[in-house]
Amino acid sequence: MNWWRRLAASRLLDAGAVVVTLLLLSRWVVIIPTRWCDYDFNHYYVGSRMLLVGQNPYTTSLKAMSQALGFTYSSQLPIAGYPPSFLWLFVPLAMLPPQVAYAIWVSVEIGCLILILWLVRRLLGGRLSARGWLFVAALTITSRTVTYHLLFSQVQLLLAALVFAAYAAHRAGRHGWACLAVSAAGMLKFYPFFFLPWFIWSGGGMRARLYRTLGVIGFIVGIVVLTGPALWRDFFHFGIPAAVGEEIGRTFNFSLSALVTNLGYAYHHFHPSPDAKQWWWTLGTVTGLAVMAGAYGVCAVARRDPEGQFCLLCVAMLMGTVTVQGHYFIFLVLPLAVAAIRIAARPTAAQVIGLILVVVAVNWINPPDFLSRHSPWYIFANDIPLYGLIGLAVFFWRELTFRRVDCERQPEAGPPVTV
Repeated sequence: MNWWRRLAASRLLDAGAVVVTLLLLSRWVVIIPTRWCDYDFNHYYVGSRMLLVGQNPYTTSLKAMSQALGFTYSSQLPIAGYPPSFLWLFVPLAMLPPQVAYAIWVSVEIGCLILILWLVRRLLGGRLSARGWLFVAALTITSRTVTYHLLFSQVQLLLAALVFAAYAAHRAGRHGWACLAVSAAGMLKFYPFFFLPWFIWSGGGMRARLYRTLGVIGFIVGIVVLTGPALWRDFFHFGIPAAVGEEIGRTFNFSLSALVTNLGYAYHHFHPSPDAKQWWWTLGTVTGLAVMAGAYGVCAVARRDPEGQFCLLCVAMLMGTVTVQGHYFIFLVLPLAVAAIRIAARPTAAQVIGLILVVVAVNWINPPDFLSRHSPWYIFANDIPLYGLIGLAVFFWRELTFRRVDCERQPEAGPPVTV
């Protein structure tokens, strides 16, 4: 391990991290402004703009308005695929010219990225040195996850910022605010609701849990009423099937649910009947739900190490959700940083190499194109990020199952760990 320690202590790594980050930022300045008319900003803007002019974005095609405003239209998603709560939240931007609204939206995304990094630094406290935080920030900014997020104007940065803020509030004992933040994220895109039972149950007695449950229900009902129950009905009836149908069988989807579904497609030579398609989609969904339920089971049995529990839930959500594209991996910033700190506290060659392989795997968003000629093999090559998730899940499962010392209290016994 002495060789690893000498390598980690080299200041050339610091300079390299800074240089690579600055080079990528200079590239963003050139590329990102040209993406204003492409996905997914066009869906947000056009869907919200249709609400402004009195059109229903779930029953009316986006094509006419997209083309009139100069956006790129996709026949794969002809109607809005985001909840009414998100479209109404986006309405103030839809009142502005598209390019102005796009500039503001990109600024919001970058602000969320900064908030995520700040929250990670604050949550890890003295366990993460300034140099360690430099590497966390550099690896996050230069990751394929963040690059794809900004290129496609995705909303996951906002959702991750809300969920991490909820965890910070939870750590501060503000459990009601934590549940509110997670509920807000869930109303914008449903999958963050996966965290809600953990936040409701953690902290306080049964009465406090009941109050939090009633508060969350009231908040959700209030949002539905304010944004229009009829729109929600159309969203569930038309919007969700269109969005989910677009994801089935695609390769840029890295969850375990997607792997099971894609293997089913390969079994039918990628031309399944409607019944077979539904069966494999159901099997994939059930597999994902089993993984997420298993993660909650581990947390319930462990009854300690809230940090490890939250990190395991982040990983399990990415493994089990039906749709997990490359930009969803922004939720791994905190789990990877926590894993790095814990491994640095008791390093072994296997753990260090394993962590490096996990970081590489979750950035392997685009497998080689030549593998697409052999579709079954392409499926396994496509899911290299999933293998990284599985490795990270095993790490936190072992932390919760076999370690007897709560890692959140461990730093009090000695100096801060330098990563």
